[in-house]
Amino acid sequence: MAVVDVEEHELVWIVSWQSEDFVRTRNSKYMLVGNGSYLVDRVDGGLHQIGVVSAVTGEWEADYRARIRGLPVRTAVDDLHDALRGVAATRGRMHAVRTLRQRLPMLSPAEAIEYVSALLDGDVPARLVAVATKELVEPLNPVLAVKTILSGAEIRAGQRPDG
Repeated sequence: MAVVDVEEHELVWIVSWQSEDFVRTRNSKYMLVGNGSYLVDRVDGGLHQIGVVSAVTGEWEADYRARIRGLPVRTAVDDLHDALRGVAATRGRMHAVRTLRQRLPMLSPAEAIEYVSALLDGDVPARLVAVATKELVEPLNPVLAVKTILSGAEIRAGQRPDG
């Protein structure tokens, strides 16, 4: 294996690799295909791997931000909240409740009123956000997920991962 490219990204260094024989000869019979990139965290030095589909589409980034770094990532629930606030500001609270019931018909009228009222007054109860998340946010396709090879914490502790 040989490193053929390193690209700087705001979160990581993206390391592309190929077989040594291909790098040396450029003969396509030695080319490895279907391999993704390695990611080296710019903060803690953690080593992660992504598949080729995730590397090409960039889908790895949201997973990395949320799961590896613990950073907030906008979801369809955030968009719903923005829309509900906008409707409430222009047309009133009850129009926002109707909008919510159109998007999440499984909520009872009382739950929709509770949801919108809590959203406009502060925070929506976690049980109602969980319903919205289940209905509006697609779960991550495991093919697009980031796989941790060696976490930054393990590097700092000088340990190798089990397995």
